[in-house]
Amino acid sequence: MCDAHSARAAVCVGIVCAGIVSWGWASPPVVTERALSVGLDGIHATVYQGPDVEFMGAGGAAGDFDNDGDQDLFVVGGSAGVDRLYINDGAGHFSEQGVAWGINRTHQGTGAAVGDYDNDGDLDLYVTSLGRPGVRESGHNVLYRNNGNGTFSDVTAVAGVSIADAFQGDTFSSAFGDYDLDGDLDLAVAGWLGGSRLFRNNGDGTFSNVTSTALDTNLSANRGFAPRFVDMDGDRYPELLWVADFYTSHYFVNNGDGTFSSHTPGNGTGLDSNGMGNTFGDYNGDGIFDWYVSSRINHAQTNGSGNMLYVATATPHVFVEDSVASGCNFGYWGWGVISIDINHDGFLDIYETNGFDGSFTDDPAILYLNTGNGVFTDHAPLCGMDVRSAGRGLLNADFDRDGDQDIVMFNARQQMVYYRNEIAGLPDANAITLEFDTSAVSGLAPNGFGTLVELTSDSGIQKRYMDGGSNYLSQSELSVHFGIGTDQSADISILWANGDRTDLVGVQPGRYTIRSLGCPADLSGDGMLNFFDVSAFLTLYQQQHPQGDVNGDGLFNFFDVSAFLTGYQGGCP
Repeated sequence: MCDAHSARAAVCVGIVCAGIVSWGWASPPVVTERALSVGLDGIHATVYQGPDVEFMGAGGAAGDFDNDGDQDLFVVGGSAGVDRLYINDGAGHFSEQGVAWGINRTHQGTGAAVGDYDNDGDLDLYVTSLGRPGVRESGHNVLYRNNGNGTFSDVTAVAGVSIADAFQGDTFSSAFGDYDLDGDLDLAVAGWLGGSRLFRNNGDGTFSNVTSTALDTNLSANRGFAPRFVDMDGDRYPELLWVADFYTSHYFVNNGDGTFSSHTPGNGTGLDSNGMGNTFGDYNGDGIFDWYVSSRINHAQTNGSGNMLYVATATPHVFVEDSVASGCNFGYWGWGVISIDINHDGFLDIYETNGFDGSFTDDPAILYLNTGNGVFTDHAPLCGMDVRSAGRGLLNADFDRDGDQDIVMFNARQQMVYYRNEIAGLPDANAITLEFDTSAVSGLAPNGFGTLVELTSDSGIQKRYMDGGSNYLSQSELSVHFGIGTDQSADISILWANGDRTDLVGVQPGRYTIRSLGCPADLSGDGMLNFFDVSAFLTLYQQQHPQGDVNGDGLFNFFDVSAFLTGYQGGCP
């Protein structure tokens, strides 16, 4: 069945991709387009119809805003539209509640980022903007504080994160991350006309602008599009990957003292002529994170750098650009880009939006399927994912909680696209998804920001990093996701941002919330040992949750009960 509306690909989605050669456990990607059928009916609209600056906008963010265990969706509406908040009913169907939550604003919106900036257990929302409808002006970014009762409050002025200075409204993407490892979320905001900012969280609900003191580079000439905080060298302090237009991208190394140093271009990065999208991952399986930047190239491949794949070397922060040999350089006019194991074969794939006015109007989206060694081939036409639209933002999340990652594409002046993942050949359950509860340990940022995860199964080793970065105007769900193919289980090592380590043995496919524990028996995470911890253990044990395997032998039996009771009686440090 194919639900096709205007701006959709002519190829019917929901079909098995014929003629694909399977690599290892690879199953052909299969999706169905479900936006309207699940209630995602918002259309991005702008006052001006030409190729202006707002035409580069259209984004959103996934997040569990009502704390009910499923992923909701915030969508930027544009200067002739309205921002929307789609609340998930738990089965992947949505109801629009922007008015009730207080976010139904009409403005020249661009993108959004999600993070619990005040550590109160609820996801907050930062929305970037170019100004009021029809008026380019600064000061229209908004930080929405989640009140925990189904409403948001505008706390921008109090928090100090409104960019209201001499620069015109020019902000695009933003990203939360704990760059100083003090346990609260800082904020990076990318501006295309010099309005880029780095805000440090003061821990009291306010932020300080540290752009000029924390960065060794003057960003007044930076054409910023998408920042994200990622620990690229394993020292727990995240680097700041700053994608920007006109050869102004920067790879900022975290010095561990609250400052960053740009290593561009000496470390082999910054070669992207028109950097827009921002993603990362260990694409070639060598245990080191690589960096992928979407960019522009014309059809004759004579103008523009094309997409750049910065492959990490054994020397920290040194890269080799390898996009041509890896098969992912040519991508038309790239915007949003995500790293996702779409077919659960254990290898990270890349999906990218494309399109612009003029000769780029009909350029298709691209699905770079990883062959298993960091070499990619475009399979979008075979899977019906080569939608020809004004694609901008892009995100992935498991909206229907079936174990695989779905995709939302935001289109400028068009209906959004929602691809529900319908993996063929392998059960949807052949994946492990981890969310994190880090509230039990002081000094850890909320929702596991900054957590490094290594998974080992019969087929090999995979690495993921929990960041809340922008791929371009958009943010995916706050989780790490591993496809494990036909493997029955996996061992998982979690390195928390404070240096603690948690090892889980024999984890079965499924979705789990992993709690950081300051005290091993404090399974309720309230800092005390009482009946609630006993109840939590019994629940975890009965569900065969990885943290119910208290003695870590991969089994659930009497020895786990004994280990829990021993820890409980021993008390907390």
